[in-house]
Amino acid sequence: MVPVRVERRPDGFEPSDPYVRRFWVAAIGSSAVAELLRMVRAAEKGEGVRLPRSLPLLLRVGLVKAETAGLIVSDLVPMVPTELRWRFPPALAEEHTRWMKSSRVQ
Repeated sequence: MVPVRVERRPDGFEPSDPYVRRFWVAAIGSSAVAELLRMVRAAEKGEGVRLPRSLPLLLRVGLVKAETAGLIVSDLVPMVPTELRWRFPPALAEEHTRWMKSSRVQ
């Protein structure tokens, strides 16, 4: 088991926000998002997790950090960065633009 702790972010979306499942799944895949959410829940409970299969991807996109004592996840999930939005089909890219215009997170 790998220890996981939560780090506070000043902005972003709650892990349960529909934004996370709608846009992060399109950017990195459903299994990576599921593992991220599992790590957030475990960190909130003070529990450890099995080493996630998607850890290299989650580290690369900045959703998880590693330290010698374990893994760090944020309490809020950031918006999908521009460099990952190229994976969005045109309709989803337009939906993301509309979502961000109406959202409080910038």
